[in-house]
Amino acid sequence: MKAEQRKELETNTLADRMGHVVQRVKTGQRRTMLIYFVAVAGLVIATWVGYRWWYSGVEETSVRWLNFYDGGGDYLSSLAGKDLSTPEGKAARLQIAWILYWDEGVKWIGANQGRGIAGLKKASEFYEELVTACEKDKVLQPQAMLGHAACEENLAVLDPAKRLRKARDLYEELVKKHPESAEANFARERLEILNDAKKTEKLVATYTTIDQVLRIRLMAELQRMKVPNLKGLPK
Repeated sequence: MKAEQRKELETNTLADRMGHVVQRVKTGQRRTMLIYFVAVAGLVIATWVGYRWWYSGVEETSVRWLNFYDGGGDYLSSLAGKDLSTPEGKAARLQIAWILYWDEGVKWIGANQGRGIAGLKKASEFYEELVTACEKDKVLQPQAMLGHAACEENLAVLDPAKRLRKARDLYEELVKKHPESAEANFARERLEILNDAKKTEKLVATYTTIDQVLRIRLMAELQRMKVPNLKGLPK
């Protein structure tokens, strides 16, 4: 009888142990499945969030480029006023610099010297800032460097010798930094003149004459404005 009880006890003990083992296995399986589920769900959510972030960035970039190609003044000002780390912002700033250089600068030199000089100075500041902002950009930086040099050369109507020396230095820097660019080819053409003493002397004389003519025209305009209107007076 004792042997049977002992055997039954051992059987019950073994069954109990097996039950615990099976229970632990089931619990471990549930835990593993839960971990897998949470991991997969997290991966799906992260993928969705990443996609939405990427797509929203693409949409925003597309809108900025669309505004740039529209070319409206408000759009360009908005883009240029933002962080210059974006290609669209740099391109917009370059476009505004060109408008200041040509439309507000060169075109006004003969008609309104003050306005033309102000436009050229502002354009020069824009271009100089862009040279730094476009570092390592082989497309935009050469354009900014050429614009800066061209502004300084056109400002030679103020101080021919000084401005032409600065323009020459800027052209040389452009050729050295971006020798294969189209802008460097133009810079070399200007350097052929600016590095030639006789040609530079003639250029200084030309800019000096232009400055004198513009000053005479300005004084004449000021004198004309001072003359009173005599048409309404009795004869």
